[in-house]
Amino acid sequence: MHKLALLMVLAACGHDIDPAPGVDGSAPVVDQDPLGGLPTGTAQWSAVCAQHYGDVISAKFCASTTPPVLTSLADLEALLGLAVVANPNNDPTLNQNVKITMLSESEGIGMRHTTAINPRAFLMTPAMSSGANAKYQVLAFSRGEPFVEMVANDPVAQTLRFFLVRFHPPCEPNCTNGDLLTPTIESNWTSYTLYDDATIKNTTVDCLSCHQPSGPGTAKLLRMQELANPWGHWFYPERPATLQVVQDFQAAHPAENYAGVPYQNVMPSRPAALMQLTMNNGFAQQPNAFNTLQITNEVQQAGSSATWDALYAKAVAGTEIPVPYWLTPHTDAAKVSAMTAAYQQVMTGALPPDLPDINDTVDDATLPFISVRPKTGLDGRGILVHMCRQCHNSQLDQTITRAGFNIDTLDLLSASEKQVAIDRLNLPANDAHHMPPVRFHELSDAERALAIAELAN
Repeated sequence: MHKLALLMVLAACGHDIDPAPGVDGSAPVVDQDPLGGLPTGTAQWSAVCAQHYGDVISAKFCASTTPPVLTSLADLEALLGLAVVANPNNDPTLNQNVKITMLSESEGIGMRHTTAINPRAFLMTPAMSSGANAKYQVLAFSRGEPFVEMVANDPVAQTLRFFLVRFHPPCEPNCTNGDLLTPTIESNWTSYTLYDDATIKNTTVDCLSCHQPSGPGTAKLLRMQELANPWGHWFYPERPATLQVVQDFQAAHPAENYAGVPYQNVMPSRPAALMQLTMNNGFAQQPNAFNTLQITNEVQQAGSSATWDALYAKAVAGTEIPVPYWLTPHTDAAKVSAMTAAYQQVMTGALPPDLPDINDTVDDATLPFISVRPKTGLDGRGILVHMCRQCHNSQLDQTITRAGFNIDTLDLLSASEKQVAIDRLNLPANDAHHMPPVRFHELSDAERALAIAELAN
């Protein structure tokens, strides 16, 4: 599920205020909150409930005169009716309320936090045996950041409602990888805020840039690029390559529940659950769809895939969301082994309760192909297009400040508008105003210099 952006230049935190310098003229104060300046807590809950949306998520959050008490991911899943019970024998009478699948490579808000050993979990309403569900919901979560994404169908308005829960773990504001990438992140929340897609559309965690890519007034979409079997980047143990993905997860998390999913339920989960829900409810035609079987066959026969190359070209041109890599698994086996060992040593107490970034499992040479880095060899303008255009183009909402930076009209931007972009490219990586947002992309010093030189023209 996707909110890709690089240069959210004029709206990195939902406003266009530059970071304030230190009182003594020192470096700017680092602001790490991508939702800074937005309403929080009860005030924001009241604003959402005042919309009187017709979806099941709003109905459950707004059922009382006060916000529901949520202190864990399990609490949230129980509120939505998506709680999962352990099912070691795959008993079909259990968990009829929910279906589960897991993803090892994401192009959404969890892009930099989704790997086989830190997957993106999807819990959802089961699809009807045929036809559309009147109401349905999907929850997505991966460890690494304090966010839970949700979407529900609103049959009254005939649209999708996207939501983001921003929760606060007790480690804030000084969380470590050990806090964010272990089971610790899933419980003991001190507070949370519920945001709807309209409220966060001017931030770096915008839902609509990927789920309403044609802009205001057009249909919102459920996104699943790999709709068809054999689902190369999902937990799908029927194929050797995707079985390896599941086994990598199990090696790091033996007998460990993940995202509210009991460990016994991971192997039986299948991407067909999300495929069926997506297709039955009107989203069988996916933009930039990834045909795993066709791409795999082309690679086996020719050593490359013209189909994949065409998908990647659209991502480089900024006209479509990034495409998954053609190879499964696309990780470096030595890195996976090292990160698995580090995770296990922390979990058993053999090492102090901190971690390296266990998501660092992809070979550096692969990063451009999954659009974490720009395509190799691009000039400054090409880098800006690949990394920026999806969230800075003429189709998206032109009433928000983010629209002030538009790749489609780059040559018409004023020097002052371009200077804002340059300033934010130079901010510390842990600042929420830094471009590119580290949850999505990164630039080498040389690539950053080329982008800045283009903007300085």
